[in-house]
Amino acid sequence: MKQKLWLSVALPLVLATHMAPPLHAATPVAQAPFQRSTYALKQQKFVLKNGLTLVVHEDHSVPVVAVNLWYHVGSRNEQRGKTGFAHLFEHFFFNGSENYPHGFREAMDDLGANNRNGTTNGDRTNFYEDVPVSALERTLYLESDRMGYLGNYISKEMLERERGVVQNEKRQGENQPYGRVWQEISAQMYPYSHPYSWSTIGSMDDLNAASLDDIKQWYRSYYGPNNAVISLAGDITPERALALVTQYFGAIPPGPPLPRTQRWIPRLDSDIRSEMEDRVPQARIYRSYHAPAVGDPELGRLSLLAEVLAGSKSARLERRLVYEKGLATAVNAGVNDAELGSTFNIIVTVKPGVAPADAEREMDNVLRELLAQGPTAAELARVKTSSLAAFARANERLGRRADLLAENATFGATPEAYLDQLEAAARATPEQVKRSGAAWLNAHSHTMTVKPFAQLAVEKSTLDRKLLPALGTPPEVAFPAIERAQLKNGVKVVLLQRHTAPIVNVTLALDAGSASDSGAKAGAASLAMDLLDKGTRTRNAFQLSDGLESLGAQMSAATLADLSLLRLQSTAGNLAPSLALMADAALRPAFADALFTQQQQRRLAQIAQEKAQPTSLAMRIVPGILYGADRTYGRPASGDADSVSRLTRDDVAQWHASWFKPGSATIVVSGDTTLAQLMPALEASFGAWQGGSAPAKPAAAPARTAGKRVFLIDKPDAPQSTIVAAQLTQLQGQPEDLAMEPVMQNFGGMATSRLNRNLRLDKHWSYGTSGQLTNPRGQRALLVVAPVQTDKTREAMVEVAKEIRGVAGERPLQGEEFNSIMRNMGARLAGRFETLAALDSAALTSLNLGLPDDYWSGYSASLRQLEPAQLAGAAAKFVQPDDLVWVVIGDLRKIEAGVRELGWGEVTVLDTDGKPVAR
Repeated sequence: MKQKLWLSVALPLVLATHMAPPLHAATPVAQAPFQRSTYALKQQKFVLKNGLTLVVHEDHSVPVVAVNLWYHVGSRNEQRGKTGFAHLFEHFFFNGSENYPHGFREAMDDLGANNRNGTTNGDRTNFYEDVPVSALERTLYLESDRMGYLGNYISKEMLERERGVVQNEKRQGENQPYGRVWQEISAQMYPYSHPYSWSTIGSMDDLNAASLDDIKQWYRSYYGPNNAVISLAGDITPERALALVTQYFGAIPPGPPLPRTQRWIPRLDSDIRSEMEDRVPQARIYRSYHAPAVGDPELGRLSLLAEVLAGSKSARLERRLVYEKGLATAVNAGVNDAELGSTFNIIVTVKPGVAPADAEREMDNVLRELLAQGPTAAELARVKTSSLAAFARANERLGRRADLLAENATFGATPEAYLDQLEAAARATPEQVKRSGAAWLNAHSHTMTVKPFAQLAVEKSTLDRKLLPALGTPPEVAFPAIERAQLKNGVKVVLLQRHTAPIVNVTLALDAGSASDSGAKAGAASLAMDLLDKGTRTRNAFQLSDGLESLGAQMSAATLADLSLLRLQSTAGNLAPSLALMADAALRPAFADALFTQQQQRRLAQIAQEKAQPTSLAMRIVPGILYGADRTYGRPASGDADSVSRLTRDDVAQWHASWFKPGSATIVVSGDTTLAQLMPALEASFGAWQGGSAPAKPAAAPARTAGKRVFLIDKPDAPQSTIVAAQLTQLQGQPEDLAMEPVMQNFGGMATSRLNRNLRLDKHWSYGTSGQLTNPRGQRALLVVAPVQTDKTREAMVEVAKEIRGVAGERPLQGEEFNSIMRNMGARLAGRFETLAALDSAALTSLNLGLPDDYWSGYSASLRQLEPAQLAGAAAKFVQPDDLVWVVIGDLRKIEAGVRELGWGEVTVLDTDGKPVAR
């Protein structure tokens, strides 16, 4: 359950000054007039007699309904000494209710919900789940029961359990690099009495002091229907929605009238400077300004200003600090919108070896220039096009649409308030953006309005809440037909049509991946892929970025174990010119010397960041232990510091020349196009590509894991230990592959899995655990990751080992547990392939593993035929507890003795490069 936070985004590394054209050379992007109808979501709003607001958006493209419930309560409603209540109560909502005294997570698993969770921030608490239409009525029953009938079910035991889970969530957040930054910034930005001055998750002392009476009073005050909005988006009519919501919610009594501060935007009297230390590999500068509240048109103009500062390679701050001056490896700027008052934030991650003061000085210079000059027409047009394309792309998901409508009904009084904000931003002129920036960023009243309380009433109801609505039959799921074609040069083409939104995804998949690296040049494959959008022989990086942004397109690269991927997200109308830019990046990369050097430096910084984060450090170390550091799959895709430091520009150019071959390439396309439209565009962009096929990769050498070994890595003062248990298991292509999917989902793949239930839900030693089978083309690995509080490291290892023995045969999946996981696996398919990204993922899995074209269309039927004995046989074959190796990352002063007492084999202490430490 994540709190809403404003986060930085990693950005590409430095380009040399001479690579960049001057700003005044940019040509304004031709923009069509803003049309509200293009972005409007058809909806209807209703208000029940008890004050509950219902918003309905009808879309019958998939048999799914997104349910999104917003309560207008967040940490702003708390008081000092009693903080963290809103977030703690979010957790309570998952524990069952008076008429359904069972876990909400289990109920959602049983009915096959997707995209489900709850979140809390300063202004609101929301809960959401995408459910098959057959399960909607039960979902509304469960949501209404925890709205109206949770108070009497709250117990001292529930309070103690969830308080422990939240405290572990707090520890896990603070255990991350830069994990304590925002609570310090909030305390400095706001007066002591301001509700944004404390963190949403609360303090340890306040959480420990919370009493049962405090919690129950909080529930009675804030979770009534008159303080809530429910949004339904998907396969339902407004009439049906109103009938169901009235049936299940209409008889819930309203809560009391609530005072609500509408605006409170502080003004700082002077510049404030502070410092803190953390265990991180790079210095980072955070700059924050107060900004208008949600709904103010100036906030949209400030967001555009942020995009001009740091929205792309050509953005002023990125261009100067990252590419021209080489002072930073990443920058970001953006608005953290909030109801009482927002903040405008700039983040600069300082390049290793650079003085933070130098980076800050240049940051101030860029900001000063922009505030004095304002954005150019070309800059503003570009960021508007990009922002509107991102908005349209985000609304592909029903859950996003439901969330958008609920948010605007809660904060904007009308579900369509977002259209006013979009239009104001779309019509903003450079002079308006300049004025807004000057008003708020050149910077160094309590009003309460009391309104008569509405005359509310409850519906008469004959509903028997002791009767749980039955689940309907899960809907059949249709997977798009896979269409195949081939370019004249041999490039294979795969198309999955879907015409629900005017967008198209294109993935160029090369049979390469990190498995194509040699040990001496580990990281070359991923480094070469990272350089593809950094300039071609005909366009420098800025021109390529501007061209994509002007078309509303995005391009990214990824390196998997066996595949190298270049991805394009395009609008359907601009597919042909977007493909031309993609082909230019893929086939004619520049690999300029200065560019390579800068990206190499950024990769070294990335590796340092990976070593600083416990889970990513474990993922660097474990493959080498399992497969051997000199073998395929045994090396991190990013490489290690030694190998990356030795790489040259010629190495990545040679890798590209060797592995980018049409005979080894497949173009996977999904979305709003047809083969008749697609093939001419692909021939025009990729048809001239020649060169045969790539070389064969070294085969992965299957080997049984040498178990009974324990590896320790010291992370001084860590509040958590990260426990990893792993073993090599079967090669791909086993008859039991399908049966292992529900086995692993039930073991460690969901919130109510055996592993998570043990360590989080029952013992509250961890915020979350996972267990999975990795999915390379060759030999897979069983991988368990369990971050736990430091003082429970030894005990948690014992529990993890017990759960692994259980899945291997001591506790086979049978009875209601089998029925439940099979219901989950079948019902959740209704939303599994909702997005183009999900279709792409399925197609790439088929490509990588050589699955037949009808695999996904027959997946549901094959799944339904599985029996308990098949799952038990698969688990016994794949899971070998005696082969386990263990890696534990934590404060060795506190955990080493306990781990050694287990007597699980030879114990070796490693450094962050995976090398033994002499002791």
